This record gives sequence, C-alpha cells and structure tokens, in this order.
Amino acid sequence: MIMSTKSKNSSRARDLARGSHLFRVTEDILVAMEDLGITKSELAIRLGISKPRISQLLKGSSNMTIGTLSDISFELGLNLDKTFKEYSEQRYPLNSARSRSQSLAKKTVRRNIQSF
Repeated sequence: MIMSTKSKNSSRARDLARGSHLFRVTEDILVAMEDLGITKSELAIRLGISKPRISQLLKGSSNMTIGTLSDISFELGLNLDKTFKEYSEQRYPLNSARSRSQSLAKKTVRRNIQSF
C-alpha cells in the first residue's frame, strides 16, 4: 500500500503533536515532583506500582492511561481541568464571556466593599 504525501504529512504532524504533548505532561509531572520533594520511588509506593514502571511512564517509553495520569495528578495535587481549555473556550465562547463578566463583577464588588 502506497501512502499519499498528504497522509504522510498528517501522520508526521500527529507524531510531532504526540511527542510535544507527552513532553509537556511528563515535564509538568517531574517539575511538580521536584517542587514537592517526591521521588519516583515514593510516587511508585503511593500509586502501588513499581519504580521501573514509573520511570517508563515518565520517560515516555510506555503509554500512560488516562486513569494513571489522573492518579499521578491526584497524588501530586495537579489539576487536569486545564486540558482542552482553549478548545472549550473557543467552542463555548458564551461560557468564557460569562466567566469573564462574573470575574469582573466579583472584582467590582470587592473594590466597592473595600472602599466602603
């Protein structure tokens, strides 16, 4: 089977995006671990998995399930709610506008209370 140029470019773009996402996620996890003083061994114990498995996940040599990512995030106090945030804001601009107007209203109320 011969792959078209468009298909090759799409496949390459997908591979680059995967690598970029993997790097950002694992880097955030490693930075959080360093900030909290948590070692790979300690994280493995907290999660009930082996240290070599943690190392594989954080090197990107093994795929991480969403469940495992959620468990790691929970243990490190990280928030996954920011995932797809930009997409959501573009798709549902009303929610973004409402959120901004609510934030502005809260600031105005606080300012009024402080000056009262």
